[in-house]
Amino acid sequence: MFTVHWSLVSPDSSGAALFALWPAPMNDDVCFRDAGFTDFGDADEAWDANAEGLLSRLLAEMSMHGEPRLVSAALEQPQPWFRSLFRKPDVFNLRDQISLPIQWDQLPDCVVEFGEAGVSLRTGQGHHIFWITLPRRLRDAFPALVHTVAGPHPVLKTDLRWDKLVGAERQNNAMQQTRDEVRRSG
Repeated sequence: MFTVHWSLVSPDSSGAALFALWPAPMNDDVCFRDAGFTDFGDADEAWDANAEGLLSRLLAEMSMHGEPRLVSAALEQPQPWFRSLFRKPDVFNLRDQISLPIQWDQLPDCVVEFGEAGVSLRTGQGHHIFWITLPRRLRDAFPALVHTVAGPHPVLKTDLRWDKLVGAERQNNAMQQTRDEVRRSG
């Protein structure tokens, strides 16, 4: 059964918070297994459709905080070498920018900010997980957001050993980014 898991990963002294949201069952993943997750299974067409719906609802909810803006380097569509002599490559659309780093761990993380309030979404490292940063004033609303984006699917709060999925350096970078966003938003 398709389920939606979430957890508070880390608050910081500014009151901003880093949350994780992910669908399950997921393909077996050593990082998730090491972190203590156990709901693994093979994805099929129905799972893919449910995951697409989850992303659509997540983007709709997060866009309520402002226009989405890609702040990481844009992934470019491949093109034959001879075309690169005459034009710049096209970039993938925002949805693909978010999804591709979930599928391939060799791609850089995708970071999207929504408005100027300190709300952001990060994906990457080949894990089907959405890292969501919220400022202090929105932090307590996250459980309700999860139930909205889950749609008809069950929701489970699942705490994991986050150091296995997000290294200290990445976690510190994400929280520094959050503090910077909070300062910019006043």
